[in-house]
This record gives sequence, C-alpha cells and structure tokens, in this order.
Amino acid sequence: MELTFKDILLEDYKGNIITKELPKELDNVLFTLIHILGGFDTSDVINFARNANHREKRLLNKMVNDLRLYDNVGVRGFDKESIKNSSRYRALTIFLKTIADTGGADSLMEQKSPTDPYFDNYVKPEYKKLIFKQWDKLGEADYNVLKYFDIIGEDEAFDNVADVVYPLLVIEWLGGVENTDFAQAPWMETSEMGFNKLKFKVEPVGFDYLYDESANFGEQGYACWDIRVLIDKDGDLELPVNPEFIANDYTPFVQDLFPESARNKLSSFRNYNEDQMETIESLWEHYEQYRNMVSSFCRVEVVLV
Repeated sequence: MELTFKDILLEDYKGNIITKELPKELDNVLFTLIHILGGFDTSDVINFARNANHREKRLLNKMVNDLRLYDNVGVRGFDKESIKNSSRYRALTIFLKTIADTGGADSLMEQKSPTDPYFDNYVKPEYKKLIFKQWDKLGEADYNVLKYFDIIGEDEAFDNVADVVYPLLVIEWLGGVENTDFAQAPWMETSEMGFNKLKFKVEPVGFDYLYDESANFGEQGYACWDIRVLIDKDGDLELPVNPEFIANDYTPFVQDLFPESARNKLSSFRNYNEDQMETIESLWEHYEQYRNMVSSFCRVEVVLV
C-alpha cells in the first residue's frame, strides 16, 4: 500500500519539535511541512507562536487540517510542486509568515481599531461614531445604546455582540486596553494561600477573541484577556521563624514559585504548573469587580517587581 501525503502529515513525534507554544500535533505537522514543501522555516513558526493569539493559532490549525484533504496521491506519484504551488498551501505560508513578521491581531489592537471583517457585519462604520457620541454624552459605555442601532445579541451562553463586539467597541472608545477600568485598578494585598500580606496587581495587556460560528462552521466562540500579573518579589509565606535563620541561601517563596523560566513572557496559561496556576487564579479573582466586560483570561505574563 502506497504512503499518501495525508499519511506523511500524520507522522507522530515524541513531543513538540519546534515550539511548546503550539499544540503538539500542529507543531509536528509544521515541522514535517518545512522539510517536505518549505516556504517557511522554524524561525517563522517560533515567531508565529510568539505573536499569534488563540484565534490566529486556531485558524492556522484549520489551514493545516484543510491541507490534509489534498488529493490522496501516493508517494510514488507525489507531485511536491503542485501541492507547494497550490492556493491552499500558499495561503498557509503567507498567513504564517505575515503573523510571524507583523505580530498579527495583537499589533492591530495597538492601533485601537477592530479591523476584522466580522465586525462590520455587526456595526456599520457610520454607526460607530454615533455610538461613541452617545457614550461621550453619557460618560460611560452603556451597552443598551447598541439596540438603538439595531445591534442586538442573541441571548446565548456565548453571544458575539455582548462578548466580542461590545468589548471591542469599548476598548476603541476608551483609546486602548490600557484605559479600561481593569487596567486602571489598584494594587492589592492578600494573605490568602499562606502568604504574608502579598502585594500584587493583575492588569490586561490584550483582548483575544473568536466569533462564535457554531451554527455555520462548528466554530465555538470565546473572549478572554491576556493578562500581566505583577507580584512583589519579596512576597513570602507566613513563616513560623525568621527566614534569616533557616538557610543562608534562603529566597522568598514567590521567587521559588515563579523561577526565571516562568517569568517575563506572555504565554498560554497551560504552560504554568498546578501551583503557579492556583496562585494566578486566586490573584485574578480579586479583580472581579473591575473586569465586567470579559470574565476569563487566556495568556499570562508573570513579572516580579
């Protein structure tokens, strides 16, 4: 039985070959494509994984799955050039390299303007200025104003208007994520989880989302903050004795909990271990009153200050 192109893309490796910031299966297929078809290299994949948000990673994964549907031609008759020059593969390489080079949607958010095609389906360009004008008069981003422009949600568990369109409008009206109530929230202090008056701050650094298209394409929607967790580097547990008498190389607990390998990089919450996530989630909950638009987070950066 001849090996097919689909079989080649199903080759399984022991773990992530290029980067752990992508799902193992996607990472493995990209590694295989680099060596079979080319058009991009490992540095492009690494930069893509670093720059892409969840929505862009899922889109790349869909492109890879679509590529697996390419004509079932055995290796003996395998026409590498026809696949490499196909519109499907060209779209994949252009998309991957564009995100790798430009930073993708996160860099677009820095321009403080939602530019995705779905957005205009919900909010006509001429309506946006009128909505902002009404919010300026009210002094707040009132969700109820949207209904006067026939922008109405569907009252579902996940609703594109309430969970994606509205936050995008508010972020643009405020002038960026950094101007939201969440970002402006104060430093806090906690003695939970055994800490001794731990000082910390949780703030958003980006907004990631995917419109729900489950009715048409089976694509489930989501909306989440990318967050930065600032923690006092001297944060420690309530110890029974003075730490000076424990050991000469004693370091505060928070530095052991978040070693250098777990700091100063925005990555998926899945990259943190159970103890780290328990701490992050506990600190996150303290800011519930400030994050009324979006209630979950996806990527996390921990910084000790």
